[in-house]
Amino acid sequence: MKRITLHTAILGLVALIAIACQNANSQVIPATAFFNGKGDGVTMNTEVLNAAIANLREGDSLVIPKGNYLTGTIKLKSNVTLVLQEGATLIASENPEDYDHYRPTKDMSKYDTGEGTRNANLASDADWVKALLLAQNVENVTIKGSGTIDGRHVQNPNGEESMRGPHTIIIAESKNVNVEGVRIRCAANYAILGYELQDCSFSTLDIEEGWDGIHVRGCKNVTIQNCDLKTGDDAIAGGYWENMTIQNCRINSSCNGIRMIAPSTNLTISDCHIYGPGKFPHRTSGDEKRTSTIYGIVLEPGAWGDSPGHTEGVTIRNITVDNLRTPLVYSMGDNNTCSGLLVDGLTATNINSYTVPLKNEMNCPHMWDNIEMRNIKISKGN
Repeated sequence: MKRITLHTAILGLVALIAIACQNANSQVIPATAFFNGKGDGVTMNTEVLNAAIANLREGDSLVIPKGNYLTGTIKLKSNVTLVLQEGATLIASENPEDYDHYRPTKDMSKYDTGEGTRNANLASDADWVKALLLAQNVENVTIKGSGTIDGRHVQNPNGEESMRGPHTIIIAESKNVNVEGVRIRCAANYAILGYELQDCSFSTLDIEEGWDGIHVRGCKNVTIQNCDLKTGDDAIAGGYWENMTIQNCRINSSCNGIRMIAPSTNLTISDCHIYGPGKFPHRTSGDEKRTSTIYGIVLEPGAWGDSPGHTEGVTIRNITVDNLRTPLVYSMGDNNTCSGLLVDGLTATNINSYTVPLKNEMNCPHMWDNIEMRNIKISKGN
């Protein structure tokens, strides 16, 4: 029998560890090593970033190191991770022509809602669905890290209101996409826009300025948690939600905190703090630079734009609201019905207009059926 000495065993163990480390390292490809990107804030990195992502293998990560990387649209693909290290910033190009757009692969007309807005043209208006980071028809994608994505409030004269530029992140017709930890600054339109998402999560995000923070139209099993949002329009918005959870978020807005604009089922909003006035002015208030916060939570399926259907099972629990107009309102369109609303734990302070816990806004002709409210405390402002 061949005898294995301690020395031989140690050498073998070292070799195995080396092989394991080599295999592990093959899954993480530093951006600078892979594509020679330049983080000087001046050189365009669009082509090299997209080439690097295109060459990633399933399960690989692309690590963006410290630096300022000027870029147009970055296209993500399935089964990869984009990591922004501390000190790494993706900087949006100021040229609207440097951005590609989401192209729906099926009829998405049900999401074309919005009175008087350009986003009622999803299929035909390429400028509305341009993005800095674009994830379309993908799965198992993660965007994470402690770095920053800076939308620079880029303006596009062909965009909505003749000024809005690309969204910072668009995720569309995709599943198992996770965005966590990153900072998003100065979104040129929405910080994150989603269409038809499944099993996705948005966590520990720090979003400042721009228009809407996280806006999702169509989803199943989506969680927004532990986020800090300070936005120039609605902080969280959208609709056609199924099993949507919003929890443990700090929300500051110069418009509305959370706004559901289309029929949804099984929506839970819990343990959130919604407060005003907005740290940043409402993006379309012009010289007025309005910062007042209007509503804490708005439930208005079909009232913002025609979106017929039934809303069922909304739970609002352990919410604190401070210094805004009204804590909770609802309305609905003629083609909408709503049933099952539980509010358990709502403390609102410095409310400067309506002090009722649930206001039927906009002369809505319909009543929400089956409402249960408890542990409500509301106090007026000065």
